Amino acid sequence: MHDGIIYEQFGKPAVVLCTTPFEVTAKNIARMLGLPDYPFALLQHPLGSCTEQQIAERAADAYQQSKQILLAVS
Repeated sequence: MHDGIIYEQFGKPAVVLCTTPFEVTAKNIARMLGLPDYPFALLQHPLGSCTEQQIAERAADAYQQSKQILLAVS
């Protein structure tokens, strides 16, 4: 979260990917950095032990969420 926010403060669009167990932490970091409504893509957990099919599904979800976030910022 921190890196995505800092990157955007330098004028570069970014999307942060976060899995469900870290949602509260991501929101708290955004709030601490002064952007409580900072949008991020929230993905199903886990990622590391996924099958190839599950990774493809999560990637498709990440793409759709990221596209919405980036287009909303433009």
